[in-house]
Amino acid sequence: MKQAISHGFVANSESFSIATQIYVRLRRVTGRVVDAIYLAENPSYARHVIQLALATQDEELARYVERLTAVMQLSSDHPFAEQTAAAPSAAYDTEPSPEEIYQAQVSHHYIGALR
Repeated sequence: MKQAISHGFVANSESFSIATQIYVRLRRVTGRVVDAIYLAENPSYARHVIQLALATQDEELARYVERLTAVMQLSSDHPFAEQTAAAPSAAYDTEPSPEEIYQAQVSHHYIGALR
């Protein structure tokens, strides 16, 4: 009998197993932490993590990526795979206005003594 994980049931235990291996190796190689449960369940997030893993040029991570791609049936023709990190978004070309800075701050959401 399969057990439920605290954040929900992971349908495919093999993809979760590979995701945990990617988590451990990626943390060891780069210090970066990813969400293994979300990685096993969400193909879009999996593609993003795959890009991060392949960018390390680590052979062990490349093997895990190959296995995860096969298990989750991810295709390489997805547009996310073609994106490059060298092309920043045009939305970041301008300085934010004081109003935008104020809206982005979290402190204005708290009431009274909660800080």
